[in-house]
Amino acid sequence: MASIRFGLLGTLRLTCGDREIRLGGARQRAVLALLMLRHGRTVSVDELAETVWDGSPPPTARTQISICVAQLRKLFREAGVDGEAIVTSHPGYRLDTEGHGLDLVDFLSLTGHASALAGSGRTAEAADAYRRALALWRGPALDGLTGYALEQEACWLEEQRLTALDGHAELRLALGRHQELTAELAALVREHPLRERTRHSLMLAQYRSGRRADALETFRTGHQLSIDELGLEPGTALRELHNAVLCEDPAIAAPPTVSEPVAAVAPVAPAVPVAPVTAEEPEGRPETSPADSPGEAPTPADRRPAPALAPSDLPPNIPSFTGRTAETEVLDALLDGRPDGEPPRVALVTGVAGIGKTALAVHWSHRAAASFPDGCLHVDLGSAPAAPGEVLGRLLRSLGATGDRLPDDEVSRISLYRRLLRGRRVLVVLDDASSFAQVAPLLPANGGCCVVVTSRESMEELVLRHGAVRVPLGVLDRADSTALLDRIVTGGRTAASRAQTARLAELCDGLPLALCIAAARLATRPHWTVRRLADRLADEHRRLDELSLGGSRVRASFELSHGCLSPRLASVYRRLSLLDVPDVPAWAVAALLDCPVETAEQYLDELTDAHLLEVSGPDATGQYRYRFQSLLRLYARERAQEDPDRPAAEAARDRALHSWLTVAEAAHRREYGGDHSVVHGPAPRPHVDRDLLDDLLARPLDWFDSERHCLVAAVTQSARLGLAALAWDLAASTVGFCEIRSNTDDWRRLCEEGLAASRAAGDRQGEGVMLGELGAALLYRGESEASVRLLEEADGVLRAGGEVYGAALNACKLAVVVRQRGDAGAARALLDGALPALRAAGDLSAQAHALNNLAQIALDAGDPEEAVRLGREAVALARGLGATRGAAQAFHRLGRALLAAGRLPEAEEALTEAAGIVRAKHDRLGMAYVLLGLAEARLRAGRADRADEDLTAALVLAEETGSTVLMGRLHLLRVELEEARAPGAELPQEA
Repeated sequence: MASIRFGLLGTLRLTCGDREIRLGGARQRAVLALLMLRHGRTVSVDELAETVWDGSPPPTARTQISICVAQLRKLFREAGVDGEAIVTSHPGYRLDTEGHGLDLVDFLSLTGHASALAGSGRTAEAADAYRRALALWRGPALDGLTGYALEQEACWLEEQRLTALDGHAELRLALGRHQELTAELAALVREHPLRERTRHSLMLAQYRSGRRADALETFRTGHQLSIDELGLEPGTALRELHNAVLCEDPAIAAPPTVSEPVAAVAPVAPAVPVAPVTAEEPEGRPETSPADSPGEAPTPADRRPAPALAPSDLPPNIPSFTGRTAETEVLDALLDGRPDGEPPRVALVTGVAGIGKTALAVHWSHRAAASFPDGCLHVDLGSAPAAPGEVLGRLLRSLGATGDRLPDDEVSRISLYRRLLRGRRVLVVLDDASSFAQVAPLLPANGGCCVVVTSRESMEELVLRHGAVRVPLGVLDRADSTALLDRIVTGGRTAASRAQTARLAELCDGLPLALCIAAARLATRPHWTVRRLADRLADEHRRLDELSLGGSRVRASFELSHGCLSPRLASVYRRLSLLDVPDVPAWAVAALLDCPVETAEQYLDELTDAHLLEVSGPDATGQYRYRFQSLLRLYARERAQEDPDRPAAEAARDRALHSWLTVAEAAHRREYGGDHSVVHGPAPRPHVDRDLLDDLLARPLDWFDSERHCLVAAVTQSARLGLAALAWDLAASTVGFCEIRSNTDDWRRLCEEGLAASRAAGDRQGEGVMLGELGAALLYRGESEASVRLLEEADGVLRAGGEVYGAALNACKLAVVVRQRGDAGAARALLDGALPALRAAGDLSAQAHALNNLAQIALDAGDPEEAVRLGREAVALARGLGATRGAAQAFHRLGRALLAAGRLPEAEEALTEAAGIVRAKHDRLGMAYVLLGLAEARLRAGRADRADEDLTAALVLAEETGSTVLMGRLHLLRVELEEARAPGAELPQEA
């Protein structure tokens, strides 16, 4: 399979092997550029339109974006690429680079690797990684593309390049390459004169090259520029280097030139030793040397107390640490020190137990230790909780305070602790904190220090009062999860079984603790295969037991978070786990708890703050959605088995499942203009507030798109629980949306689940309805033989049960397949027989549908005028439905009849009416059919250019929806259009 090399680090460039793929105009390039920048993530059509037209997209923007994507896909196919590099993913598109290459991905991977190598002291290797990363640049990123959004992205990319250049320069300085660097850095400083990190490296290179005066001039120029342009003094690092150059400090002397890996040298000032301090030293005493104190002779150098070494209380680094690139970059921003008079920089690393908070804090602390020459302090606040005064005692002893002279009271210890840190650059790691009150006394007061707090709590006070940067941790993605397994399980066992390793990572939910335990089990059992452990974990009932190593550590870690919940919140958490849905909106939780939506949202937010739920959204209806990680769901269900009031919990679960029926039924009514074309059963419908329904169902199709997976899961769970009436009724209320969205897989599954539940319960009404809907699904999939069998079986069941209305709806479905098989007379008889029952039921939508099918039979028989008459009758009925899909279908069928009758202006008018309805509903398949009709009408009217526009847009939509039947019709019309455009060709004649 041919692969594409995507390039945006320079001009936008695509190559396939040795051949360059020639791109189209600016719009096509802008669309591709944004997809490349967001590689692997869905970019909405709206965002693409905003980017392409720089914030002012035209009304046709969505169609033009679709055309651009279709053209790009065509380019890729012509280049020999199999599959889709650009994937349709609601609500837009996603660039799938699997099997291809993207220079931005390679660049970020190499710079991340370089940073990690530098942090572990492998300086030469790190410098080489930076060199290879920078070699990927061919010029300014996104060169030639304009527009605010892309220009902002280009600025971000340029910043990444400059950061890499700075990192590369610092490593080369550490390797003694200052001579070769001076000219490069001087040019870079001229280009970016306010970039202090680059100026710092230039000064150091100049000084180490014997050009001390040039180094001082470089500082003087930068100092003046900073004052003139920013009104600020240069940063601490630059000022300290200036002072070191003035006094020719040995600490900044050139290291020997080396070629082997050496420890990375960060461009920071030399360490200031921490001298022992006693409690008797007054708080306000100036920090002067003995020579500065009046009336005292200097202490001889050989009699001064030896300075204490900078403390380093960090635990050992984590050898298997993997991933967390984005979070590490957030922490790296803390290294930009503040003046001493400002507060320290603080980061709050949060997440559920086992997510790797401590691992990230410890790994980053080792990586950043060189930036804190006065020491790194670490306190585990969770393993043995102690009073702040006791913790302060430990910290003070680490800082050199005399142990037997420490103050007794907490206030004095806080004062001494903060005074000892004054003027110092110290990293303080407060691990596993449980509250802000536990952390507050341990915070330094000066800007030279930095604090990293890890906690399962949200600690809003730390954010509000101290400006803490939140670093929330989620589970690892598949790539990082498998990489973590690879690091721990040696011998290539995981690499030899990639599919099973990915499966194992998924079963561990990407949770670092679970992954480490699973990897340890494999590492200590060399006779086990990866598949064996994955098979053991596949059993949900024993998965938490399997993920133990000397005790159920995953379960125990979850217990820490669960134990902090209030009894009411713990009950909510347990009951939520009883719903077998992938995620849940607040309105369904309100039904579960029988409480207002606002109360449900409060509970959900509290569980999210406790990291027991994840939140996403808003979805297309504006609702936020909440989900469990799979291991946490299993734990919650274990706890749910201990619920003291199991009957109430199960009743709550059933009430929530029934609430989906309430909303689905309301959505169907709004989409179909009433309770039309569906048979309902006796399942209860819990009340849902009317205002809430108005919000959710402003566009019923959007609600369905947001809720589709939950609807399928709710039907499946209802069937499993024996709630047959709910299972088949909810399926019947939902399948109409599956048809609109051409989602035959879900359509079929819903019907099969509803049918199985009905048969198990002996519910003949549900059985007949589900047989008919399943038959319609198979008809839509082109399985006509199976469809006829099911529809005929449904007819027998419904009639035997006296379900006249249901039998009439089923007859309309059967008429379609009978007509398609060539028996127009039988189809007409079925429809004529169904209409009285449909009229008696007041079902305008089904009546219009039946008339539409009769119109098609007339067209097939060569009687377009009869088809027009029937079509107008269907439109008259459909007008009573409002702007529904049934109305759109009626106008579409009338338009086709008028087109066949040669009444082109009337045909275009009817089809335009249909287009307005389906466009408002974002019905892509319906829009494609309407555009096909408009293209035919305009082609026959001699408007080939307009027909070409309609046809191109229809082709894009048909490709997105996967309708092969429609694609065939569109390609035939394309041939007809090209023939009509040929020199001397006559326009097509009306039928």
